[in-house]
Amino acid sequence: MPACRPLRVGPSLAAAAPAHSVRIPRCAPRWLANSYGRRSRRHASTAAALAPKPPVKDLETSFHTPVRTVLHRTAAFAPRVLPGRGSSAAPNTAVFWEEVLGETYGRLNSNAAETPARLVVYGCDEYSGARDLVTALLEEPFAPVTRRDAIRQRWAGVDQDTEMTIVYGYSPSEKPTSLRTPSNWLQQFPVPVEIRELPVVKSRDAASSAAYKSLFSSDIPIIVCNPATTPLATIRSELSLALHHRNAILVIVSSPESAPEFSDYVAKQFPQLLSVVFVDPARALRATRTLSAEPGSSVAVQRYQDNFSTSGISKLTSLLTEKLAVTSSGGVHALYALTAREQIKACLASCQTILKGASREMDEVHCAKYSLQDQVTELEARVGAEVLGVESAGEVKKALSIARQQVKLVMDGLTWWSCVWRVDDVGDTVKTAVDSAWCRELESRLIFHGGRLAVSQEAFAEKTWALLSSYKAPSSFHSPVLENELSQLQMTPSYPITSHALTSPIHARRAQLLYPTNTLHSSAQRMTIGMGSSVLAGFSYAWAGWAEKLGVLTGALAPGLELEAAVGTGMFISTFGVWWMVGRWEKAKRRWWRDWDRIGEGLERDLQATVQRVVREKVVVVPLRACDGLDRLAVARREEVETLKEESSILEDEAHNLDSKSTS
Repeated sequence: MPACRPLRVGPSLAAAAPAHSVRIPRCAPRWLANSYGRRSRRHASTAAALAPKPPVKDLETSFHTPVRTVLHRTAAFAPRVLPGRGSSAAPNTAVFWEEVLGETYGRLNSNAAETPARLVVYGCDEYSGARDLVTALLEEPFAPVTRRDAIRQRWAGVDQDTEMTIVYGYSPSEKPTSLRTPSNWLQQFPVPVEIRELPVVKSRDAASSAAYKSLFSSDIPIIVCNPATTPLATIRSELSLALHHRNAILVIVSSPESAPEFSDYVAKQFPQLLSVVFVDPARALRATRTLSAEPGSSVAVQRYQDNFSTSGISKLTSLLTEKLAVTSSGGVHALYALTAREQIKACLASCQTILKGASREMDEVHCAKYSLQDQVTELEARVGAEVLGVESAGEVKKALSIARQQVKLVMDGLTWWSCVWRVDDVGDTVKTAVDSAWCRELESRLIFHGGRLAVSQEAFAEKTWALLSSYKAPSSFHSPVLENELSQLQMTPSYPITSHALTSPIHARRAQLLYPTNTLHSSAQRMTIGMGSSVLAGFSYAWAGWAEKLGVLTGALAPGLELEAAVGTGMFISTFGVWWMVGRWEKAKRRWWRDWDRIGEGLERDLQATVQRVVREKVVVVPLRACDGLDRLAVARREEVETLKEESSILEDEAHNLDSKSTS
């Protein structure tokens, strides 16, 4: 939720709440921000109107000022916790409580003589008997027929999705959704009352936000339930906040003469402070209509007394009288203040529910994140064994051993006498042998596992996106920034896993053999040249001795040896040169094999590092990046939730103090 920049409150609020420095956020309800400009004028007019009645003014100050202060702070706090929009039938949105608290604020600042106590009747379903209950309360046996018909047919021709308002009066109402009736029942209470009869709830999903708003805005909510059609557990879960209202009354449509076991069972299902009464509206209506049909019959009178007294209507009326007794000492101001306190507690309870849900969501995020990280760790632990075998060193050595055997056949064929005739082909011959034999089986295996890693990469990406998509707005873990970061990561050229992703060390190590092979080729050429030079030198020396013997060479060109010595020396030179060059050639081949062993030893390390790098940087990079992002969001959300919990706890303590002052 975006942060709200607070506004300083003017002197009017300071006068209303000297003990607190209230700061109203810009995201607070409009009525809350606009109320401060009107309060000084309203107080002035109220003070003038009530000047002859100091006790009432004292009551208004006593009840309204502290309650209004906490009400303002709660209204400013709720938008920071509750979502702006949500289920239209659930009191868990900031918009819902903005309307409820705003209306209560208006009632607190209105002329008490003009606003009656509000009794809201809510039927849990179409078989609850709520309409019969209202009819039984208002209908009188000796009233004129037109008045009784007006009560019975009050819903005729009226939109069934609206609420009906019933007040005391004689003149007909101009609105079809309002009924004025001079019922004595409406006049028996200490203050004027009005009945708001909510539309029939035909299904659990059909309950409207307006019905819940009226229920939570009532001074005395009356919830009518038929346990035969609506389970008590459903009422307890769906109307938990309303049932915790101090003035709430739960009417169980059943015979008041029900078994004590059933009464005890019902009492255990709901809060101890909830008033539960068993009423049989149908019996009360039969009693009233029996007496209306035969007003002079003593039998009818007796039946009326028996049925009406056992219907439970009188108990409900007595209970309402007890609920309204608070107005006897404090006037209707006390009732409004009590309603405001109950709404504050209900709003804070909704905030606590959201905060607990946020804590549960953080726990779920941590569990989902740890589960994903465990899968990543499991893959990293087993991928090495799957790709390179349980003993990676053995697999690589085996591949190198097979390649060595194949190349050795070629190297053994490169004897010194064969190299003389194909000295220019030595390098190409060795390169061809190395290319065809260097870890070909291992390379094929790595290509296969590269394809498997590509499948694993796609599976991890799908799991990650499934996890992120499970957090819908307005969840704090719905982060378009994180989703965009992951999308860009998947679009990078280095993200896809090619079939040769794991074989690069084999190609790199194979390429490293080019230099030793070229050196071997040069050694073969030097061997050939050296051998030819030695043979030529030996034959030249022997020919020089023979030529001197014949007198062909004399002087400085003569070797000065006998013919036999010259021939022997020449043969020695040739043989020694050939032996020397052959030794150099064999030494060059041994040096080449040492390079082979050295390069092969690093292949195992390269393959292990490559597998780990591919897994870390390609296969699991998306889930790891997502887990890091969720960690950052969780840390920020936890700090925010802890701060909101502290503020909510402070407001709850203030609301509790209001209750303590009202009962003291």
